[in-house]
Amino acid sequence: MKFLSILSFLLIGITSQAQTWETMQTMPAGAQQRHHPATFSIGGVGYLVTGSAANYNSLQDFYSYDPGTDSWTTKTDFPGPSRGFGYAVASDTKGYLGFGWSNEPGNGVDEYLNDLWEYDPLTDSWTELASCPGVARIHPAMIYLNDKIYMGLGGDGTGDLGDWWEYDINTDTWTEKATFPGSDRHHPYFFGIGDYCYVGMGHSGPNIFKDLYRYDPNTDSWTQMADLPDQGRVAGTQFSYDGKGYVLSGQGETHSNLPTGEFWEYDPIADDWTALTAHPDGGRWAPGSFVIDGNVYFMCGEANVGVLKDLLRFQLAGFASTETSVAKAVSIYPNPSAGTIQFNHLDKKAEVEIHDMNGKVCWKGNVQAQQSIDLSQLNKGLYVCHIQTTDGIEVKRLVLD
Repeated sequence: MKFLSILSFLLIGITSQAQTWETMQTMPAGAQQRHHPATFSIGGVGYLVTGSAANYNSLQDFYSYDPGTDSWTTKTDFPGPSRGFGYAVASDTKGYLGFGWSNEPGNGVDEYLNDLWEYDPLTDSWTELASCPGVARIHPAMIYLNDKIYMGLGGDGTGDLGDWWEYDINTDTWTEKATFPGSDRHHPYFFGIGDYCYVGMGHSGPNIFKDLYRYDPNTDSWTQMADLPDQGRVAGTQFSYDGKGYVLSGQGETHSNLPTGEFWEYDPIADDWTALTAHPDGGRWAPGSFVIDGNVYFMCGEANVGVLKDLLRFQLAGFASTETSVAKAVSIYPNPSAGTIQFNHLDKKAEVEIHDMNGKVCWKGNVQAQQSIDLSQLNKGLYVCHIQTTDGIEVKRLVLD
């Protein structure tokens, strides 16, 4: 079983804990079981939208999940075409959904999609953006990185693809980039870490791969990295957190569900893989996931017992939520903040690190009592503050708006 150190990036000696999977609240009664849900999180809230029902009919419904109350809310349906086999990603403040396959029962629609939509949680509204000029497709890789979205691979009615595209959120434009160097494929695993995209594994014809490639947007070039040290796999879910990438569940080289819900962590610095605690009850085809406050939430997909709409949670970080602390006297004011904050009840010097929701350090320094910190250079969104004094560590939520 994998043991993870609590806040190891702060180099403090706190005892590690064994990690286990927990069963959380199932999706609402009116929600259908589904595979290929599009999932993302923003500001401590998880979102699940569209997907394919057990009979492969594409869906349009939309839900949010609050981890604080372990509850789901049914939202207004997604206004674009229903879809399965598409994907969603998120920045600190917006969600992005695109691609996939729409087959609306009774409407005669059966088409591959190349559209892109933006969701704003503050206005609870969707806006259609520029469509990708490349081939409409299902099962692509799709990664948010530094105000860009990178998309490619996947498949259409003629076969698998290997092209690679960059979407600039600020200019609403698409640019074709260097072609993926491995075999064309669909349903790969993918994640962004730091300034790089990572794409690999997936399926093409009789082949299910275990390779991994890194894309550098600054040089528009690809580098092959370490293979997954296990059989090839396809059709699971993936995410990044605190500088590492994760691949979770899916199917193996026989294109059948893996016997266990395998869970692997990729360290880009060491370029190696570590097996983590498998999720219960065997692998799943086309599940979804999102990360909130150091926990991954895993849901839906087709298991050996059928198509599901459940929710499981696994604690990645060594703390149960962003409000866990050793001593809870310190508070952040104002919170939410327009850019400048102070720490109330801080009677001694503290070392502070402020992380975005991907675990990236956005600000670090020593802070005195009553000292103001200017964070106006950071993007709006949810952050996590780690406040270390001689008494211990406090972990606090911070909202910049």
